[in-house]
Amino acid sequence: MTKPLKLAVVGVGRIGVFHASHVQELGEAEGTCELVAVVDRYGDTAEDVARKLGKNQASEIRAFKSTRDLADAGLIDAAVVASRTEDHESDARTLIDAGCRVMLEKPLTGSVEAAADFVRYLSRDNTKKQALMQAFMRRFDEPLLHAKSLLDRNAIGDPFKVVSVLEDPHPPPVGYNSPGIVPDMAVHNIDEAIWLLGALPERVGATGANLHNFRVTTVKEDFDDAHLHMTFPGDVIAQVQVSRNHVAGYRNETWIYGGGGLIHVGHFQEDPLRVTVEAYDRGGVFEKKDFRMRDYGGEVPVFIERFGPSYKRELAYFVDRCLKDEPFSVTQEDGLNAMRVAEAGVRSLRAGGQTVTI
Repeated sequence: MTKPLKLAVVGVGRIGVFHASHVQELGEAEGTCELVAVVDRYGDTAEDVARKLGKNQASEIRAFKSTRDLADAGLIDAAVVASRTEDHESDARTLIDAGCRVMLEKPLTGSVEAAADFVRYLSRDNTKKQALMQAFMRRFDEPLLHAKSLLDRNAIGDPFKVVSVLEDPHPPPVGYNSPGIVPDMAVHNIDEAIWLLGALPERVGATGANLHNFRVTTVKEDFDDAHLHMTFPGDVIAQVQVSRNHVAGYRNETWIYGGGGLIHVGHFQEDPLRVTVEAYDRGGVFEKKDFRMRDYGGEVPVFIERFGPSYKRELAYFVDRCLKDEPFSVTQEDGLNAMRVAEAGVRSLRAGGQTVTI
């Protein structure tokens, strides 16, 4: 049997802790990986998390305050990087230069220019070019994968519009450093549209507003509500709606319109752990399927209720590709593409909604 992949998680805040727990679960269930280290720059976070998670496994979990110290220790084969945005490139680069493969949470870096430089750096060496996987968990979501399979087998004809909605019930947590609502919230929706349509948009227009949440939070953000309109080749469009103002609860929905019908993923409903995919043609519903999400118990972030299984499936894919030494299907290029679209959306917002060519 292949030896388990020795993994570290860098940045063990609210999403990093879930990544670390998923590593442990995969290791216990499948024997494919082992959590050997956690890294966090802030206070005693790494030590506290290592101590807490160490109760779930027999082997030691080492705690580090820097990726440089982790790399020098020679303990790991690969890592999940979920540190703060400003540390993404330095953390990922340090580990990749040390011969590790990395799954990196979005975004690649703090700016499009820095991300483009990072992509160029990775592209100069074939090994480094295949060392990074961009973490776009929606591509591993069962309901969305089912919708994509319907689309790929032409169940609704050629698509001409995608609408992707993400609305939070409350502001980001206190102390959160948001780069703005579009790059912070909409980047996953943007990548989803690119993935579903198999193309890159050519133009973007965006509008934003401050409606409610800016009054009830200390977190500084440009807008609490925004809408993007993306135009793809052949005048296919995608619309993204993001908001902090859905005070009744978390809302995450996608519609795919085709010449022969419609696919709808998700509903705002009482049970957040049930996600429905419906497919319609001119005669009505021809397929309806429910997907049960995982109940993590206790209080977890709303996005974990919806996408927790997707994060774990994404991680399992990363581990599998590392063990097989195979390339990833989601790369730094995908991360850069989504950032470029988001950055064009920000420019449009600042220009009062004027259309921006990418």
